[in-house]
Amino acid sequence: MTSRLPLTTIEEFLLWEDRRAYPWSCFVRLRFSGRIEQPSLEQAIRDVMPRHPLLCAKVVTRGRREYWQAVDDPMPEIVWIDGAPGQDYPRTGHQDLRREIGVKLFVVRDENNSDLVFQIHHACADGAGMFVFANDVLIRYAQLMGVKSRRCQLPEFDVRRLEQRGGYGLSTWKFLKMLPRQMVGLSGVRQFLARSPVAVLPHETKPNDDPPPQRYPAIRTHTFTAEETAQLREAAKQNRATVNDLLTRDLFLTLGRWRASNGVEDDEAWLRMMVPFNLRSNSDRTLSAANIVSSVFLDRQSKQFQQPEALLQSIQDEMNIIKDNKLGYTFIFSLKAFSIMPNGLKNNARQDRCSSSCIFTNVGRPLIRCPLPRQDGRLVAGNVTLEGIDGTAPLRPYNCVTFSVLEYARQLTFILHYDARFVTEPQADDLTATFVARLRETLAQCDAPASESIAESPADSST
Repeated sequence: MTSRLPLTTIEEFLLWEDRRAYPWSCFVRLRFSGRIEQPSLEQAIRDVMPRHPLLCAKVVTRGRREYWQAVDDPMPEIVWIDGAPGQDYPRTGHQDLRREIGVKLFVVRDENNSDLVFQIHHACADGAGMFVFANDVLIRYAQLMGVKSRRCQLPEFDVRRLEQRGGYGLSTWKFLKMLPRQMVGLSGVRQFLARSPVAVLPHETKPNDDPPPQRYPAIRTHTFTAEETAQLREAAKQNRATVNDLLTRDLFLTLGRWRASNGVEDDEAWLRMMVPFNLRSNSDRTLSAANIVSSVFLDRQSKQFQQPEALLQSIQDEMNIIKDNKLGYTFIFSLKAFSIMPNGLKNNARQDRCSSSCIFTNVGRPLIRCPLPRQDGRLVAGNVTLEGIDGTAPLRPYNCVTFSVLEYARQLTFILHYDARFVTEPQADDLTATFVARLRETLAQCDAPASESIAESPADSST
């Protein structure tokens, strides 16, 4: 990559989505048994950073364009914390890409366990891109800790793919062939503009220049057993749905119950779920950390939650239309249209209105292709074993909650990221418990568990 590279449309949009009061950072936490060794981890990070140019750059403005400008020493800040791993995320704050690179790390460890937390600005990478970086760190750390296996090698990246990332692999012919299908997406755009979604909980947003929450990020997690995860696959199969459709339905039902328990009942109000959509192709496996992602938007009213079967069918039908007509690209094309106008992306990102009620991202099975050895399905990196993974999507104005799911070692983990300025700890606990209870209701309706792992859905990281 050259020392200066233009931001793609989605990267610039995510840059303008970011504000001090609502940091546009994503988080990934890797939870290990064993104590991470500081010299080896720091060397591993120093070694792999140059492989990810977007993580080694600040943003500069030249004329009307925004560019990635490589920095001389891209070593990120690493905060070492002595304490009990597995608790809340370490407290952090806003990342300013005009002043610093977009990655920061935290290590929380005691004598027997360690947490490695990545904070990465969303303009630099989506959820899948973050795990490309994490995969490199794990492999290089294992090498430095003495792992000599021929399979334990860093993947090869094609630098040219990074320079082509804004094209999404679409040739002129592929674009023209897709164009008629995008006409279907225009009705969705009209609905998007005509409807006014509401926040999950009514609240007053903070001015952009306010500080972030004192408790940032604030999370709750729940990991389902392997048996429950297998039951979820079977429940999806029996309903002729994808696992992602089933989770989306149960999240909508959860929000309806939780809103009612907090005194919010409005059958006519629209709840809009923003669902990141992975646009990677097989050739993008040679791509370093980046954003190859779009979003789709699912709108439902509370009155539709009275019929769970019909709600699931409507989600299935809508997602099938999105996939069949490649409407995952519609959001990207819409942003490109805004980018033609002066300050079009900035003005669109900074509108003071609720454009979505929450985010739901399914990261699928991260690190599934990591070449490190496994023990009971868990990766072993030298002296540490990766016991669990979790991570968060960002919070934007009017999003007081976001949701993530992923599968590791045949276990599904649910992560709630909430805005502690508007959602209390008891409310966060109740929301998590409500989702767990709702999903177990779904599992109780299925017969026998399946044996295969959850297939990675089209939905991705990060936003």
